[in-house]
Parts: sequence; C-alpha cells; structure tokens
Amino acid sequence: MSDVREYKCPSCGAPMQFDIEAQCMVCSFCAGRYDLDYIRSHFNEVTDEKLSDFDWVERTKYVWEPDVLEQLAEYTCSSCGGNIITKNIISSARCPFCGHDVVISSNFDGDLRPDRVIPFSRSAEEFAEKYKEKIASAEYAPKEFSDPSVTDRIVGCYVPIWLYSFNCGTDVGTRGKVDFRIKDYPILGTDIKRDIFYSVAPFMYDDSEPFTESCLTGYFASRYSIGAEHAMEKADEEALGVCSARAAAIVGGDYIPGQMKTKSSVSHKELTYFLVPVWFLNVAYKGVDYTFAMNGQTGEFASPKVPLNYKSKLHFFMLFAFLEVLTLILSFMWLKMDSISVLGAIGITLFFVLFFATTPVFIVSMILHHFLSKKKVGGLKQGSEPNVASIAGFITQVR
Repeated sequence: MSDVREYKCPSCGAPMQFDIEAQCMVCSFCAGRYDLDYIRSHFNEVTDEKLSDFDWVERTKYVWEPDVLEQLAEYTCSSCGGNIITKNIISSARCPFCGHDVVISSNFDGDLRPDRVIPFSRSAEEFAEKYKEKIASAEYAPKEFSDPSVTDRIVGCYVPIWLYSFNCGTDVGTRGKVDFRIKDYPILGTDIKRDIFYSVAPFMYDDSEPFTESCLTGYFASRYSIGAEHAMEKADEEALGVCSARAAAIVGGDYIPGQMKTKSSVSHKELTYFLVPVWFLNVAYKGVDYTFAMNGQTGEFASPKVPLNYKSKLHFFMLFAFLEVLTLILSFMWLKMDSISVLGAIGITLFFVLFFATTPVFIVSMILHHFLSKKKVGGLKQGSEPNVASIAGFITQVR
C-alpha cells in the first residue's frame, strides 16, 4: 500500500478542501481558513527531499525513465481504512466509503515532486456559464449538449506539464551562425488531447506557487506519464528543424532538407515540472466524445466543432424544396406569357428545372442555409487555432 494524505482541520478535525475564491484551505465543517504557507509548515509536507541543486536535465543523464504504463493500484484511506482503487498515475482520489478527498502522496515522493503548481482561480460555475452561452447560441445543437444536467459532469484537473527553455544554435556553413532562444515552451506530461490543452494555453507561470499537495484536494490530479527525457527529445527535434529553416532565411536562401548544409545544436537546457489547472467537460454523442475545456487560471474557453442535429438538415431540405418549387412556378409563368399551351409549358418547365436549374438551386440553398444558420451554429466551433500549438511561437533570435 502506498501513502495517502488527507488534510483535516486543525480546529475540529473535519476534512478541508482548497477554496478557489478564498485561495486557501477551508474546513467543510467549521469554515476555518488556512493559507498555503500555513499548510506547508504545519502539515509536514516534504519539500526538501530534492537537493538544492536538483536539475531535471541532469537527472535524465543518469536516470532512465520510460513513459509510465497505466495500471490499477490500491491505496488505503487514512480516515476510514477503506480501499481506494485507481490508476497508478492518479495523484488525488475520493474514498468510495467515507467520501473524503485524499492525495496520493507517494506519486510526489522525492524526485517525482513537482516544482511549481498554479492553483485554480476560475470556478466550475464560470465554466458552466460559458458553456451554456455557447449552447444557447446554437439552436441546432443536439439535445445531448443542451441537457441541463450536462454541466454536472464538469471536472477540475491538474495537468502535468514540462516547461522547457533552451538555446538552439544553427551553423549555416560559410554564411554564418544564428543563435535562438526558446523560452517557456509547455510540453504535455500526459496523454490527454493535445489540441484541447493547447487551445486554453498559455498560463501565467509567474503567478505559480511552490508546490503543495493541499491545493489538489477536491480535484483530479495525476503525475507525469511522459518522462523528462522523452519530452525534451521531441521538443529538441522540432526546434532543430524550425531553427534551421529560420537561420537559412536570415542569412539568405531557402532551407531545403538534404540540400543546404546546416548544423544545429541544443544547449543551456532548463526544465521545470508544473501542475496547471484545467476544467474539462466531455459530452458523448453517437459514440464520439466532444471535449470542452477552460483554463482554470485565465478563463480561456475552448470548444470543439459540434455536429448539427436533424433539425438543421431538415431546415436545409425545406429551404431547397421551397426554392425548387419557386423556380418551377416562375418558369411556368414566364412560359405562359409566350402563349404556350399549358401542357407544353409544364413539359418545358419540368425539363428545365430538372436538368438545368436543380444544381444552381442546390448551391444557392447551401449558401443561404450557411448564412441563415451561421449565428446559431457558429458559437460551437473552435474560435481560432490553438494558442500554443507549435514551438515556433516561442523562438526568439539572440544573435
């Protein structure tokens, strides 16, 4: 069994949780409040197991750490002694017997302890309001998204990331050398949806706190499953390609892999292990999960492109049928003006509409449907490309 920690009120012994509005631990019974500094000093949180000169980059040179495989693990609740079964990378849980929130401190022992944490400062209620505003602007969204109970499934998560900074020098043969600096590039330390996470980034890392387990109570949290070595390896590979292309453009010329000789190297690496707050909401529709998210610090909201329900399709076909019938009537009236017999006018009209007018009418119907329903469905589409999708946005030229 691994160690499990529970934060109980020093005054009455009831469980405490991190309160977003107060930004401190609050007792669920006597409403006693204790700031994070008090928690660190009075709850024997082990903060000095890392040496003062501990360095994640240096650690990768003598500690080989493969990506962690998810397995079930069993823990003992410190309040009631009940068994808590969860994944081995999960760092916070709720006892199924007494309902108390606990932190699985063994996932933060020694070198595994995060350096910094950004506590939640935006609430689940704010996320729910933003979600409802999006759905309210989308009349044609399936009912699974507008169900009033859907916001009950909102989950607050602390996501493990690596904050990576380093230099990249590129030698472009006789044309010279260009040095770049990549600063505070966030690399996911777990296998969650990359596009969703980067859509709510960046975070304000300067407002982070020295890590304390207490602010995890009441929220979902996990340790990293993608180790530092693997994270840096992927970032280095991406940076070398981007920096080579930029260096070639700066000194003059186009970078063509295999043709222009460039030599790039990475140095002055700095790596920090963070836990950052994100609110998530998954809505299942026809076997597909649609994930909405909000930055728990800045309030940045991201939503996927949600499918339209049958009402939207019916709206389009009704519009198409209306325009088709209108074309039929106008064509018939125009032919009757030329004193053509009724049967002749009907025959010519049907031939014209079926073989010449249907395709243009279909295209016009699609355009009109798009503009008429744009306001109603547009609110559910991704507003922009992910804010932090590529390392290219973090590169600055040094010289």
